[in-house]
Parts: sequence; C-alpha cells; structure tokens
Amino acid sequence: MMKKAAGCALAAALASGALAGCGGGTGHSGAPADETPKTVQKETPVELVFYDGGGDWPAERFEREFGGPIRQKFPHVTPKFVPYTNGSKVQDMITAGEPPDIVFASTGLVYARFMQYELQQDIMPLITKHKFDLSKLEPVVVDQMKQLAGGGGMYGLPVFMSPATMYYNKDLFDKFGVAYPKDGNTWDETFDMAKKLTRDDGGVKYRGLFVSAQHLIRLNQFSLKTLDPATNKASFADDKWKTFFDNATRFFTIPGYDMTTALTSVTNQRAAFIKDRNVAMWLPVSTQHTAEELAGMNWDIASFPSFASMPGVGPQPYPNAFWLARTSKHPDQAFQVMAYLASEEFQLSGVKRGEFLSALKSDTLRKSFGQDAAMYKGKNIKAMLPEKFAPAAPIGKYNSVAEGNLLTGFNNVILGKKDTNTALREAEEATNKKVQEELSK
Repeated sequence: MMKKAAGCALAAALASGALAGCGGGTGHSGAPADETPKTVQKETPVELVFYDGGGDWPAERFEREFGGPIRQKFPHVTPKFVPYTNGSKVQDMITAGEPPDIVFASTGLVYARFMQYELQQDIMPLITKHKFDLSKLEPVVVDQMKQLAGGGGMYGLPVFMSPATMYYNKDLFDKFGVAYPKDGNTWDETFDMAKKLTRDDGGVKYRGLFVSAQHLIRLNQFSLKTLDPATNKASFADDKWKTFFDNATRFFTIPGYDMTTALTSVTNQRAAFIKDRNVAMWLPVSTQHTAEELAGMNWDIASFPSFASMPGVGPQPYPNAFWLARTSKHPDQAFQVMAYLASEEFQLSGVKRGEFLSALKSDTLRKSFGQDAAMYKGKNIKAMLPEKFAPAAPIGKYNSVAEGNLLTGFNNVILGKKDTNTALREAEEATNKKVQEELSK
C-alpha cells in the first residue's frame, strides 16, 4: 500500500502527464501552389528517468550499455540513470514528484521494486500502436509476462535473460579423476559426481556441488506454485514438492559436507566456489559470472541438470525487463526506447561481448554469445541457457513470503533439524498465516 503522501504525489504526476507526440515528416517537392510545403519537424527533446530496480547496474555500466546507444539512436532523448538504494527510493521519487519513466528489474523483483508502488500499466496498446512483434521474444517469457499482468496484458518488455547453467572447476575433476559434466546430465548423474568429489584431501574439505536454493525454489523445474495468486494460499503437500526438496537437499547431506548455518548463505557458497575454489560444481541458477571472478580458474560450463522424466527441461525463465511506469510523461518515447533495447539491432554487439543473454528467440543471438569475449573462448557457451525452459508458474504479490518460508524449510533439512515432510508443512502454515495477516491490515 502506498502512503497517503505518495498517493497524492502519484495522482498529481499522473494528472500533469502529457503524451508527447512522435512528430516527424519529410520535405515534399513539387507541391501544388495552394498547398504549403511540408517541413522537417524536429523531435521534442525529452528526458527519460531509468531506475535500476535490480541493484546490479552501476552508473558507468548503464551509460556504456544503455545510455550511449540510446542517445545515438534517439538524439532527442536524454536518459537519466537513478541507481538502486535499499529502502524506499521509488517511494521517495514519487513523493518528490519525480517518478521514474522506466524501471529495470527481474520478474522476481518486479513486485518489490515496481508494482508495490502501483506504477504498472498495460502496454499492449503501445505494443499495437508501435507494431512491436511479440513473436520475436521467447514464447515462455511472453507467457510469464502476461501471467503477471493478467487478462492478456503486459506491464513491460523482457530484454535479457538470467543464465541457467552449471559452472564447474575442471582442476578439481582432474585432481580426483572424475569425468567432467556433460550437457544433458540428469540430477542423478550429477549427484553421483558430487559424491565422488566430496572428500577431505591435504587438510582441505572439498564438496561436490553448491546451489542457490532460493533461486532453485523460485524457478523449480516442476513449475510448482510457491503461492496461488487466485487464493493467496500456499499448498506444499503436493508430492512434487517433496520430490523437489528430496532431490536438492540430498546434495547437502552427502557424508563429508558437514553443513553449517553459515554455509546455507548463498553468498558464502558462491565464495567457496569462486574464491576458495574447494567446490567442484556451482549452480547459481540466475547469475552470470565475470572474467574477474573466474580469473585463474580452469573452468567451463554444462547444461542445467534435468530430471530423467523431463530430459532437456531447465528451470523456469528469469528475465530482466524494462517496465513502463504509468507516471511517465513520455510513454510513446519511453516505449520506443524499450522496443529498441528489445531488438536484435541493439543487442547483437552486447551479446557478442558476452555482456548479457537475450530474451529474444534469435538463433543469431544465441550462437553469437561471447564471440568477442576472451573469457568465453573455447567454452561450452550453448549451455548458458537450457534447451527448453520449464513453463512459468504465476508470480503474485506474496510470492516472496512463500519463497522465504520454503528456503527456511530447505535449510532446516540440510542442517538436520527437520525432515522434508515437517519442513514443508511448517513452511505452508507459516506462509498462510503471514499472508492472512498482511491481507487483514
């Protein structure tokens, strides 16, 4: 719920908003004598405010990847970047009467960084008006965006994809004589590798695999709902939730893992793979690592493990999108910029540099990833995205509540504090209690 002051500011911003036309024309020679010759009309200069709702785009990178290309393509547009800060940054912008035009955030963060401020609007009229071809985007991502808006609408355009790949340290596989992971490996095959790679050697504890459990829960391959948006209730009694939990938690209970509370932190697990380099396989689920992070490691990637009953199916998609705020005074210009950023014309050079993966279903973009990046030379780049995404489960306002309780249950299992059935039951009860409390406010 927005505070009263923010609501007033938002209403004022909406009331004062004016649609700026996309003027333009060409000179026309040979016009009849009674007709005034047409003149070239210059575009009205506009400033578009971009808010980084993800928190991982520093100003210099925004200028390099977005700002510069936008100015070159649209000389009349001045992009203004507002970085993410913890707290009520968007709330403060609205209250000050300077709301964002466009918010950049993943589907997992869209409620917290965009929709909770009631900034969303259906952009389908603009998609139709500007003839944007949705068929150029990954179909499962479009489905996810439409589920989020409901009624066939969309609140934003997906532009980039979070990778879904397994990173692995080849030196540890070589050290212990284990064959490297292959594309198409199942979870069971990955588990067998993890067991062989988990040991104490030379005073160092090695573990086979770590995984970002919070993202694995959110993007689970069974497309299980963490919360039903129609009822605002959680139900984790489904046998598939137990299968999902049992499959993932078994890696952390392999003899020798000796999990601690500190090691349930995804930050510490990432550090164990990247810095300490005593973890053989790492499934960040949604992170693309940099050359600086992997410098000096003999690494490669393999496809996301799949269930034997679902060969080739990876996690659900996790796109990053540009969301058009209804407070924008320049919705047409903002949409045109968004459409450009969601085009192959814009994305090809960045994809070749390995800066990001595209949400477009373009074979050219998929095959071009990392071509101009030294870090990807000789790497299995086709494994960055799955052969097939799992269908997207609905995203609702209280999904984060359910995901938080499921993560607590997951950690209780791998720490030996609870069995799977108890952990799931308690997660369901805690979620439904918390959501009801929020609804009754």
